[in-house]
Amino acid sequence: MKIGELEKRSGIPRSTIHHYMNCGLLHSPEKTGLTTARYGVSHLKRLEAIFRIKQDYRNIFKGTRVPLAYIKARLGSTLSQMKPAGTGKTHASAGTCKKRDATKYKILQASLELYQNRGYALTSIKDIADTVGISTPTFYRYFKDKRQLFVEVIEYVMKNFKSEIRESLKDEKDPAKRSAIMFGIFYSHYPNMGEILNQLRSGAIIGDQWSKDRLLYLYKEMMADLHQEIKRAIHKGTIKPVDPYLLSYFNMAITELALSLSTIDNTYSLKDVMRFVGDMLNNAFVTPEGRQYETVFYKPGQGKPGR
Repeated sequence: MKIGELEKRSGIPRSTIHHYMNCGLLHSPEKTGLTTARYGVSHLKRLEAIFRIKQDYRNIFKGTRVPLAYIKARLGSTLSQMKPAGTGKTHASAGTCKKRDATKYKILQASLELYQNRGYALTSIKDIADTVGISTPTFYRYFKDKRQLFVEVIEYVMKNFKSEIRESLKDEKDPAKRSAIMFGIFYSHYPNMGEILNQLRSGAIIGDQWSKDRLLYLYKEMMADLHQEIKRAIHKGTIKPVDPYLLSYFNMAITELALSLSTIDNTYSLKDVMRFVGDMLNNAFVTPEGRQYETVFYKPGQGKPGR
């Protein structure tokens, strides 16, 4: 079968199929011409096996990104059993995978910068390809379309955001300082998040289910560490026994609104707005026991926003 039929029968985009081949998860097809190739049932079975492994991983670990090493370990020696003799190379060099990963990273970075300057809607695939220094056909070797790229940009932003929060919090015990650290990181990452959120909210407003699902996922990922902080504080008795998930939403929403207000209304600085927000949250939700920390929710004086 041709690549288009393999893509249709497996349900896997050709950009992903090429990625699997480049990284040694899938054996090369039989070349039938300079730019054409023929795939067989063994390729289809291999893709089905990879799909099952990824589904199992997500069911067990509740993650979205499945490590390449995990897939390779689960596949084990089945490649030699699935690959017919004489179908070409089975493993790409480490250099090939590193080069591909480097180009993919450049595409994600360029997309973020263009989204900030032009917005998602006005950023074309050609704009992104030109910024990276690749051709438009080369772009499609990495991403099926603009929407798939957008999904991976979300994953990329969230991975960096959560990684920085967890690294910064690991040695800090004081609740007020932890709150300040989380706000500072949210503040520094918000330029990347803002356009993504705006795009998804626009789609959700007109009833696009895909946008609704991705927006819900994004908020859950953004709130994950805050949610855990609030649950621990409730357990310790420093925050009143409220719904931690609703309080996480409320905190995230009002912080985002505060950032927006400070950029559109020169009457109030970010420091003014966050002092007001901090006082409101602390007075509404912090218990007398929690007041020994002075604050549990961030307000200026407990740390500097950003880096």
